[in-house]
Amino acid sequence: MKKNYVTMLALLMWYFMKSTHVSGVKNITHGVSRHIRSIGFPEGSASGIFFALGIPIDIPDKSIAVSFYFEANYGLPYKWNSSYFYEGSYYAKRSLSRQLVYKVFTSKMDSLGYPGLDCLLRTICEAERYSLNENGVLGDILQIIFTPSMSMSEDLPDEIVEAEREQHCDQRYKKCPVNLLDLISHYIDK
Repeated sequence: MKKNYVTMLALLMWYFMKSTHVSGVKNITHGVSRHIRSIGFPEGSASGIFFALGIPIDIPDKSIAVSFYFEANYGLPYKWNSSYFYEGSYYAKRSLSRQLVYKVFTSKMDSLGYPGLDCLLRTICEAERYSLNENGVLGDILQIIFTPSMSMSEDLPDEIVEAEREQHCDQRYKKCPVNLLDLISHYIDK
């Protein structure tokens, strides 16, 4: 009985070894290698990420919030072996500079009907005069963005550098009727 058990076990082991053997393969890794798999999406497909930050404004008997929306969309490859997204030097280097932030800010203010450059200069002036530390992370970000002297020289126009040293912001920049920092934060004298 024990002999039949050993024979049966030996036959089963031989069968499994024979059935898993890849015939005619000289390199063992070739038999177990897999093809690189890829996926193709329908042409014109996109994927994206959306982030919104809402900041409540403290006004009695009112429920008001300022919201900032961030959205990024990316086209998906529709060819099976597409290397479209890696070709070219368009994506080689991107950088967020103070000049770019100021350009976007002024164009947005212009599109809202305000004098963009004057509102930028007034905001820079107000950010220098008052501390935004009581506003948490948002205050720190605003302080960094609207204080040009906090970073290396970026060859900014003289009027932007001078706005940081101005003492009478509301009188100097009368064309901008609103103090944007009042709308989105509260600040204290330095």
